[in-house]
Parts: sequence; structure tokens; C-alpha cells
Amino acid sequence: MATQQEIQDNIDEIVSGAKYPATSMRPLLTSMLDFSSSGQTLVFPDLVADNTTMADTTLVLEYGVNVIITSTVSDYACKLPLPTTGKRVVVVNSSSFPVSLFPSMEGGQVNNYAIDAPAIIPADGRAYDFICVENPLPGAWVWSPPATAQLDSGEIVVSHTTGSATNATGFSTATLTYAGIGAGVSGGNLTLSGNFTTVLFPATAVRVKCYTNILSADVGNFIPDAIGVQLSTAFLDSASSSSLATVFNQPLFGTSLLPEEGVLFAPIGTLNSPAEIGDTDTMYTIYDYEFNGIDDQIGTGGLFSSAYYTFGMLIPASAATKTYKFRFFIEYI
Repeated sequence: MATQQEIQDNIDEIVSGAKYPATSMRPLLTSMLDFSSSGQTLVFPDLVADNTTMADTTLVLEYGVNVIITSTVSDYACKLPLPTTGKRVVVVNSSSFPVSLFPSMEGGQVNNYAIDAPAIIPADGRAYDFICVENPLPGAWVWSPPATAQLDSGEIVVSHTTGSATNATGFSTATLTYAGIGAGVSGGNLTLSGNFTTVLFPATAVRVKCYTNILSADVGNFIPDAIGVQLSTAFLDSASSSSLATVFNQPLFGTSLLPEEGVLFAPIGTLNSPAEIGDTDTMYTIYDYEFNGIDDQIGTGGLFSSAYYTFGMLIPASAATKTYKFRFFIEYI
């Protein structure tokens, strides 16, 4: 494509000749057309996300730059346009809530996500490129999602004695409580019992990981003997009501020979006595969120309040006497 200097050189050549011959006029006009059309991308401002699913949303983006200014806990969805291989959609989410961007229609795919799964556009005001790589319908798209950041609980230590249950909640050893958690409303403000925390910016959890020093010998092979690890969130869902949800709840039990769903065992490495987090055959679990725009929020930006979170560690009476150790990670965008 011609540069401004190349266009100027053509103009200078024609002007100096003063006769405007066709052989010079044609490349001049072509160059000017190329230059004037470059970068002239259509911009679609002030878009409003609609509904929550591919089937229900009415907001279909266009090829060009799409600026979404409104996304909420009840309206956060949109769709890509009908696919044309090689064409590009740019999305900017300048609202205060993440956006679910679905494929054009059922059967479509973005990156290597599940069929029909949305891309989650964070509320960060940045431009994200979606390029169509497959046509005809239903189409396939690629994009470079934002890098995930990670919250680290640090090591949480819970002492337990066989014979009575130990149910602890908190976001660090120093914040542990043993009396349960709750959420309510007072004077229009969220009230919490138990120790919760939040991050001071909009954040959407995409994955939770929990690593422990739990060995199969510490617990039985069935759920009643399992040690449960949890993540709970709380927020105002209206001006006068609150929501408290346990959004991740994984029982850790079984044997490394027959692992249960969601229960993983660290590979062979070291084994201390007593075991430390990550030692050979210690249990861990990884949970990937399916975005719903509600209880996967762990920061500011909610319609009525910030979202708060806390971890739970539920140790049954049958578990071995031990100092149990847990370390949680929340990956978020």
C-alpha cells in the first residue's frame, strides 16, 4: 500500500510535468484511493449487551470496531457476525462488567473452547481482535484472550483432632473462623459474618486451584470421610437482598489408584514427614468456571455491591489427627 510520501512524489512528478499525462494520473489516483481507504474502519459505538445466552441475545456485532458501553449482571451477552474467512471484528468492553461473546450460531467455535462456548471480554477498555478462520457456517474464530492474573491465599493451616469435625473458613490462617459464614443487608449495605475479602477492581474468576498435604491415608474412600475444600462468594443482588453462594466445593477422598472425579494426586517427588503441600501423592484439585456473570465475580463493579470471597476447609470427624495445610489460587481476568 502506498505511503503518504509515495503519493506526494507522484503529485510532484505530475505537477513538474504540467501536462498530467494518463500514465502518471492513473498511479496517482490508485495510490490516493489506497491511502484514503486504509485505516478507515467502521466504528459501532454505544453498544449495549443483551441477555445471557447465545439463543437469547439480540446484540450481533459487526465487522469493524464494536464498543460496548453497557453490560450488567442480567444482560452481558452478544454474538459474532456471520462468518467470512479472513475478516476481523474488534471488541472493546468499556462497561464495568465482563461480556460473553458467543459464536455466530450453534455449532460455532472460538479458539479451542467447547462448541458454542463464549469468549469472556473483561471490562478493561482494551481492544480485542476476533478473526474468522473458517467459513461456511457455523464458522470458527481465533482471538488472543487477556492474560490471567492470579490470587494466592498463601498456606492456610488447620489443626484437626480425630473424633470431632473441624470446619474452618477464611482467606488466610490469620483470618480463620470456625462458626460458619453468612450474608445479609443492613441499611442498604452488605453485612457479612465470617471473614471475607475482595479485590479493589472488577475481576472475574476463571479457575480455582487448591493444593494440600492430604494423603489417602488421612481420609476414607467415600464422601462422608472426605475433606471438602470450598470457595464462597457474597454480594448484594438488589438494594435490599444479598446472595451467598458456594461456587466451588470439591471433596478430597479416595486412593491414587482409583482417583475420584476432581481429585488429583501430586506426582512422585519428595515426601516429608509429616507431608507438605505438593509432596508425592498429596491431593489437589483444579476447577474451571463456566462464566455466568454472577457468582464468578470477586471484585468491584457489581450492580449493588462489590463481590467478596472466602475459602472453606471442612474436615470430618473421621479424618486423621493432623495439621492440614491448604493453598488456594484463583485465576481471574
